[in-house]
Amino acid sequence: MSFARTIFGDVDPSTLGVVDCHDHLIRVGAGEVYIDGDHQLDSVEKAIEEGGYFAEASKKWSPNGGTVVDMCPINCGRDLNKLAEVTKAVDGLQVIAATGFHREHVYLETQSHWINRYSVDKVAELVIADIREGIDKNDYSGPIVERTPYKAGVIKVGTAYGKITKFERKCMEAAAIAAIETGCPINTHTTYGTCGLEQAEGFLELGVPADQIAIGHIQRNADVYYLEQILKLGVYLEIDGTNRIKYQPDSNRMMELRAFYEDGFADRILLGTDSGKRGYQKAYGATSGVDYNPAVDGPRMVDEGFDREYIDKLLMKNAQEFFTFKKEG
Repeated sequence: MSFARTIFGDVDPSTLGVVDCHDHLIRVGAGEVYIDGDHQLDSVEKAIEEGGYFAEASKKWSPNGGTVVDMCPINCGRDLNKLAEVTKAVDGLQVIAATGFHREHVYLETQSHWINRYSVDKVAELVIADIREGIDKNDYSGPIVERTPYKAGVIKVGTAYGKITKFERKCMEAAAIAAIETGCPINTHTTYGTCGLEQAEGFLELGVPADQIAIGHIQRNADVYYLEQILKLGVYLEIDGTNRIKYQPDSNRMMELRAFYEDGFADRILLGTDSGKRGYQKAYGATSGVDYNPAVDGPRMVDEGFDREYIDKLLMKNAQEFFTFKKEG
């Protein structure tokens, strides 16, 4: 049976409803929070409120509500017990949790980090265990590992601005081993939309099937020609960064989405919001939040005359396919 892996178990992918392919509901500390305290998302109550907005907006598109893919990876402030609390409290909300790695920058000092101390195979074993056994309660901050019952359903990998560091390449290699072994999808972080093509080519060279790879945050490089060079490799693109006027207007994302449809790539585009700061979430006082795709993007695409079948693919069907494991059990 085909399945997607949520924190409460494997489900029929069609039951995921609207899928926010890259977001954050809980982050209790670690490097990003040290760099910028606005990244701290440690309140279960606020996360329940934010998740509720998303679930309610999603129900307008699907009777199943929606699924948030919480893209907080290893050693970046994961707290699966809190995330499970949030999911239990919100009707119509499912959550897929991440394993894998962020860009090197957020791990602060990395010379002594265990990723540099362990072999690639040993790092891959830890990723596989997150997927098959359960995510460590202590987020691999060590040295004791205590596994929760909540398993990861996606692997994250991040790279730096304009380069892929030695540390990040090792993370890519470990992620590739885990993805091939388990059939788990990989969804990436690009910094300001750079290195997306290199990520895709790198994973393909490592043997990861194209349909298990999504290149994320890539809309920040609003060059359709470049983006379609990535799509021609057979991978997915994940478009997020909603309502980030300081970077570019939302019209750029709409332009990209329309071009992908016209050029024959409608089946391999995913949507997220990446509302991973307090300043990006309604529960903390922002004017937009995790619900942006079903609450704002969907209606806007209807108003702008997008094909309705394409809108359904963007909000639901493409992601339901992508987050389906490519191996059984």
